[in-house]
Amino acid sequence: MSVTHSTVFRTATADSVTSALGTTAKLKFRLTGTVGSPGAAAATLACSNPVGAGATAGVLTFSSITSDTNAAGNASPVATATLETGAGTVVVHCAVAATASDINLSGGLTIGAGDTVACSALTYTAMP
Repeated sequence: MSVTHSTVFRTATADSVTSALGTTAKLKFRLTGTVGSPGAAAATLACSNPVGAGATAGVLTFSSITSDTNAAGNASPVATATLETGAGTVVVHCAVAATASDINLSGGLTIGAGDTVACSALTYTAMP
């Protein structure tokens, strides 16, 4: 049997992500890394304040995210992303790929220096 959580708990967990990210949250696309050692950022996008209007049924839907119009770029494919506070504390670390991943990049995984990187939609789902 797998562990499950109530919808009320999942919603509270998703809402705690909003609180933990604070008022100047960032979405950063990275080549590699872990929560403790996230690696260099290829693109940094600013999240709205607050990041979302509140979770529903364990799902936090992010408000608009500002594009990075002058990305740092990378020579290797982006493989991870972080959601972090304005001070750089990682709150969420996830995988990135072209399809079937936590975050899917539609324009390719290699970001050129000076490229614009945009995020059209983002959700965080607390696991059941």
